[in-house]
Amino acid sequence: MTRLRWKLLAAMVTMVAVTLGVSGLFTRSVIHDRVRRLLIMRDPIACAQVVGPLEDHVRSTGGWRGVDQVIERLGAAERCRIVLATLEGDAIAVTADLRAGTVVIDGEGFAVVTRDGRDPRLVMRTHPLVIRDAAGRAVARAYAVPRDDRFDLDDPAARGEIAAIDRRLVAIFAIATLVALLLTVIVSRRITQPIEQLTAAVHAIAHGKVPAHVHASGRDEIARLAASFNAMADAVTAQQALRRRLVGDVAHELRTPLTNLRCELEAIQDGLATPDRPRIASLHEEVLHLQRLVEDLQDLAVADAGALRLDIERIDLGAAIAGIVGAQADVSAGDGILIDADPTRLRQVVHNLVANAVRVSPDGARVRVQIARAGGDAKVSVIDRGPGIPAGELDHIFERFYRLDEARGRDRGGAGLGLAIARQLVELHGGRIWADSVSGEGATFTFTLPLAASSLPHMRTLP
Repeated sequence: MTRLRWKLLAAMVTMVAVTLGVSGLFTRSVIHDRVRRLLIMRDPIACAQVVGPLEDHVRSTGGWRGVDQVIERLGAAERCRIVLATLEGDAIAVTADLRAGTVVIDGEGFAVVTRDGRDPRLVMRTHPLVIRDAAGRAVARAYAVPRDDRFDLDDPAARGEIAAIDRRLVAIFAIATLVALLLTVIVSRRITQPIEQLTAAVHAIAHGKVPAHVHASGRDEIARLAASFNAMADAVTAQQALRRRLVGDVAHELRTPLTNLRCELEAIQDGLATPDRPRIASLHEEVLHLQRLVEDLQDLAVADAGALRLDIERIDLGAAIAGIVGAQADVSAGDGILIDADPTRLRQVVHNLVANAVRVSPDGARVRVQIARAGGDAKVSVIDRGPGIPAGELDHIFERFYRLDEARGRDRGGAGLGLAIARQLVELHGGRIWADSVSGEGATFTFTLPLAASSLPHMRTLP
């Protein structure tokens, strides 16, 4: 169990224990008080003896003069609290232990409240005792309840009843505590388990291993963190695979021309071949290929580092592309499409796309280049009549060293860096590049570049 889980479990257990403890003490106090009141009120008949003396007093005096002494004497003799009230509910006399507050009578009992009317001190519910005069008419009501000292709450019966209640309370709170602890363990594990998995996965990444996905259900913060981590882990895995592939592809691309150069040079050294003009031209071609490969890799590295500099100029895109393409393709362009771009990098992008289109087009088929406005962008499309690109390959053709046919030679497929460089350069200019294709009907490579301010439609000056 992790330290975090221990801390979380300890905090939750402490909170549960304190809450249940306070609740238990409060509940025990309330129940004991109610039991005490029930024990006091269970024998109201004993206080009914107050009726006779009060009726004798009213019959002998014809009123309530001197009734306070009678009430006090009866309360002491019967050990009761007594309230004498009119039929309308007005208090006539009360025993001394009720005089500290105001007695409020509602017909079914009485309440003793503080002088300012707040916080009831004592509420008693009991049937009123009717007081009648000599003619038998009801003239008053008496409310009589036993005092606390009338019954011995420490006798075995009372103690047994309270002890039984305490046992039930202990059992109830013990069960509640066990359930709370079980739920606490489950909740703490549910919270900390994804964190433990995240920790293990991060540890795996730190040691160069491929991390497993972290499983977390729900929509809370931990679930979102796990989803973000899984996305990051997938990206790291993809980058690791791309790095391994990049190293292997670079080694392969360098090995082939270097092997050719070595074999040719060793053959010349051993006298097995003569350094004639065709052989020197072949060696020179291999050196040029190595140079292009190194330059492409350097361009990609500089672009990835964000250090590739652009020498921006105002360019008429149609005229510039027509000059770059020459006789390799048919160019159609709108008038006055101006962009701000680096002419050298633009030449590199267009040359890569047109060279690829010419390479895959059948003999006699012409490559077409279309240039037009598309909102605030200039749109350039290079269209070939080659075999097309399978739908599953369109998302990968701009990756480094990616070839549609891994088996074809460098004379047909190049090093697989041209499209990757084109994408970097287009995005560096603030544009984007993509490919569309229908299998067997050729492919269309399209890139966009932002128009220059003076070339935007709403800023052009009409003649």
